[in-house]
Amino acid sequence: MMWQNMLEHFRYPWVLVLLILPLVWLIIQPLRKPKRTVAYSLAYVPKNSFSLRQLGTQWAAPLLYAMTMALLIIALARPVRLDKTPLPPTEGVDIMLLMDASASMQNRDFEPNRFVASQLTAQRFVEKRPTDRIGLVVFAKRAMLQAPLTLDHQALQEYIAGMYLGMIDPNFTAIGDGLGVAASHLKDSKAKSKVIILLTDGDSNAGTIDPILAAKAAATYGIRVYTIGAASAPGKTMYSSQEDEINEGLLLEIAQLTGGQFFRAQNAMELTQIYNTINELEKTAFTPPASIQQQDHFMPFLWAALLLLALAIVAEKLLFIKVPL
Repeated sequence: MMWQNMLEHFRYPWVLVLLILPLVWLIIQPLRKPKRTVAYSLAYVPKNSFSLRQLGTQWAAPLLYAMTMALLIIALARPVRLDKTPLPPTEGVDIMLLMDASASMQNRDFEPNRFVASQLTAQRFVEKRPTDRIGLVVFAKRAMLQAPLTLDHQALQEYIAGMYLGMIDPNFTAIGDGLGVAASHLKDSKAKSKVIILLTDGDSNAGTIDPILAAKAAATYGIRVYTIGAASAPGKTMYSSQEDEINEGLLLEIAQLTGGQFFRAQNAMELTQIYNTINELEKTAFTPPASIQQQDHFMPFLWAALLLLALAIVAEKLLFIKVPL
């Protein structure tokens, strides 16, 4: 398997068989008969003597020539650099985050407040879903698409961080309109699973679409809605409301109509646990494919071969001149 992976980095891996030639070249060097040369009477080299210079004279040039041949053969095999680019998954989970931006979200029964806690939790959730398309809808008196379904999670994180109370008239809560906008951007999705995560801290008291009708429409399109009521129980903390702000019955019915679940978070820690639970319920059980592009990478081997050839010539003709016998 390792060799197979290595061979995938060459356009013509069969050329590598020629790497045996440099080895053969080195083996036959001691067998080659020396050329007849004119003997110098003053040049005396004992036959049984040994020195680094003698070793270099005998082997430096052949080794450099052999390495040159090996690099040229590798260059002929056309080494390539593989660039793998993840592609958008052909099937997976498409998720719309539907987040409440009404005035009550500034309540501090969550640390530092409900709105900021929901932002931070949503961002952590997005980090855990790298292969899923995720979008964002914000609602208060009306609903607004903040980010369409996207795999560009860095941009999505910026959209979530850029939310603020007052970006929409914060005095009302239009849950039905929010569901309608989120569902309209999911209905044509080809994903194996389509999900809306609805987070609110109140009851529906505005908008033109009835929340139950919006939930039934979502169910028709195969969209599952997880509803989260984010508010502490009355009197639980010094910041808690005197009456329960959340219409649990409505949120439970929306979840049941669409095959989702209803959750109640009474602090930031519970909110994080709920998002973790939804993350586990909507697992993406596949590895997205990758686009593999090959870029020729033979030039470094070619330049190295030319450099070694030059060194071999210098070694043979200048540095390690053979003394004729």
